[in-house]
Amino acid sequence: MKRILVIICLACFSSFFSSKAGTSSQNAPLELKGGLMEGGLVRTPPIEAFLCNTGVYLVFNFDLGNLDIEVINETDDSVFQKKVNALANGNLLIDTTRWESGEYFLKIMDELGGFLEGCFIIE
Repeated sequence: MKRILVIICLACFSSFFSSKAGTSSQNAPLELKGGLMEGGLVRTPPIEAFLCNTGVYLVFNFDLGNLDIEVINETDDSVFQKKVNALANGNLLIDTTRWESGEYFLKIMDELGGFLEGCFIIE
């Protein structure tokens, strides 16, 4: 049942982007640089990230184990922190609806020393 729900959510999310693509700079892929470890190998891309009107949406492409996810604002304040067990085909929505306009820095770190990072702007 849980797998069906994830597939339905991903299908809805995919159709959201295909129907909204190009209507706003807020509906776009977010470039992540770096690499995460999985089974002793660096996986690329281990996570896909999208910036949408309500937040940052992360899709985990592999079983990546425990990840520390953090978002830092322009003044170096942490505005989001979460430890997740990232499973293949899993996802996470970071709700940004109450955040102020500005530039943000996303950091994703695994337990083996790998990391991904990217910047995004909320208008």
